[in-house]
Amino acid sequence: MTEQLPSDLSYLKSLQRPTRTAGEGYAVPQARAERLRLEAAARQFAEAAGFVPPLSWQELRAHSHQLARAAGADERYGYFLTVLLNNAVWRDVVSAVPFKRRTLLLPPCMRSAEKCPAEFDELGLLCRQCGCCDIGPLQAEAEQLGYAVLIAEGTSIVNALIDRGIVDAVIGVSCMASLERAFPYMTANAVPGIAVPLLVDGCSGTRVDIEWLRREMRSSGSVCPPHAINLERLRSQVESWFDISHLRRELDAPASDTQATSLAYLAKAGKRWRPLLTACVYEALAAQAGDQMPPEVRKVALAVECFHKASLIHDDIEDGDAWRYGEQTLHRARGVPAALNAGDFLIFEGYKLIGECGAAPRAVAEMLSVAAEAHRSLCIGQGIELCRAGGPERLSQREVLEIFRLKTAPAFEVALRLGAILAGADHQTHRILKRYSEALGAAYQIQDDIEDFASAHDGWAGGPSILPAVAWQIAERKGDETVRSLRRAWEKSGRGPGELRRLIRRLGAEQRARELLELHKAKAVRSLRPLASANLKMLLYRLAGRIIKTTA
Repeated sequence: MTEQLPSDLSYLKSLQRPTRTAGEGYAVPQARAERLRLEAAARQFAEAAGFVPPLSWQELRAHSHQLARAAGADERYGYFLTVLLNNAVWRDVVSAVPFKRRTLLLPPCMRSAEKCPAEFDELGLLCRQCGCCDIGPLQAEAEQLGYAVLIAEGTSIVNALIDRGIVDAVIGVSCMASLERAFPYMTANAVPGIAVPLLVDGCSGTRVDIEWLRREMRSSGSVCPPHAINLERLRSQVESWFDISHLRRELDAPASDTQATSLAYLAKAGKRWRPLLTACVYEALAAQAGDQMPPEVRKVALAVECFHKASLIHDDIEDGDAWRYGEQTLHRARGVPAALNAGDFLIFEGYKLIGECGAAPRAVAEMLSVAAEAHRSLCIGQGIELCRAGGPERLSQREVLEIFRLKTAPAFEVALRLGAILAGADHQTHRILKRYSEALGAAYQIQDDIEDFASAHDGWAGGPSILPAVAWQIAERKGDETVRSLRRAWEKSGRGPGELRRLIRRLGAEQRARELLELHKAKAVRSLRPLASANLKMLLYRLAGRIIKTTA
């Protein structure tokens, strides 16, 4: 069953950014000896714990409190210890990345505002090496080593560079307050990084421990770094597999109207998350990058999309939807019998692709079993929805989440686990991928419901949407009169959902749904803690952030 979520979600803000304990602050030890002592304590703490990066913001904060007690540190240094612990977790990864694949991020506030002749462009400060501050010498030294240097605030540009495969690690200088704001963003996107906090804060003329920064800049190691996956490159590669000419070669030229219809539907635009997940997981675990994936991975990724497209065709028929991809749904355009047949064909084409992919017989058997179990689960979830849709009984929040677990999560699970099977993953990895898929699938469907509600689509009113389910739960807490108002609006929704939409919004159900979305996203990330593969852990952190957009 779906994990029971607490009825009181007031702790959500602390989940996203834990509050400070009494006396805790941003202070940085001014004595170098104390900084070195605490840095050594953080390194020993991380080594003893055997952390696999990345650690979530919540994990870092919790462990930094333990570190503070173990090191006998002043409470004022709470966030400084979080920085040191994060550095210790990432140090081996960053040290193994070649200098030319690293970025140095310096804050403009280090310049002398009165004397600085530099100008800004869209990337940040354009240092003129005038010698008025430490920025010029640091930039020159880093660039001589091979670094790309940015003199700017914020992390979004660094994340964009990492997504495009331009850099693999970041060393950044910033004040403690900015680092606190950046940490959740950096950890959520699994950005390998080392932070060197400013010794003196302010808007200009700030100071940094130059010796510390240079030591981090020059750090190098022989440990093999995690394989950095270029998501943009891989997405482009996956997208090319669905070009109609490639599909004709891979699936044989259409010999019948059913084949032609199914192949054309498979080629239609979409987010392609599921085949991308298969390719990503394989690359993360096999640590194999290149211009072309092995043929068995391509075939299995095509199978995953065949399954997904078939589920859309059948779902549109069962829900009575008229539009998909900005045009008529297949059953509206070709008729229900032809659409059903095309959906069935895609399912069996998917199984055929897996059976003939060329993987080892044991791997093929395991993939077929995983796919069959997912289809079974989807049918059970869809059956619950069909039996309850439009009936006299409303669906509770828990029942809606259970339908999401049965209907939406299996598609993610199949995509992830088939890639893992091809890469030879162990049983523990598969258990983690299953838990991750359940939470990610629920978050994905909640996000879809919220988007439908916000864009004034009315399909949410009759189906198992999280919005009405949450509204009923809120109404019951408010009392009988609110329940009666909601029931009247619900009964009128068949003639138009306007009144129901307004009441759902007044009850605060939309915001509560956003909180549920964030909780399931956090649960997906939390499920990754036991993963032994840093490659896969970093990848899944980043994918959760791409697939589920932050709403709070």
